[in-house]
Amino acid sequence: MTVYRAAMAHVWLLLGITLAGVSATIATDMLYDHSIVPFALTALLLLWTNRRLGRFACPRCGSNLFVRERIALPWPNKVCSRCGLDLAREHG
Repeated sequence: MTVYRAAMAHVWLLLGITLAGVSATIATDMLYDHSIVPFALTALLLLWTNRRLGRFACPRCGSNLFVRERIALPWPNKVCSRCGLDLAREHG
């Protein structure tokens, strides 16, 4: 699996957690008129899952796939912003 595909899998995981958390928060609020617990659990789970973000780096230069010119974005680069390596292809 390429580093780009792994980073995209991470993005989809975060989106899934967010969707499940929002759904749980809305359902809990509708049932119990109080939704702080699922909201807090979702926030903590997103923070815990996002610890892996630093591991998605260009194999050539080490630049993070989610950072472009010192700005963090929620989707990964297909081409390294520092060295120009195509991150969507296998390199061996």
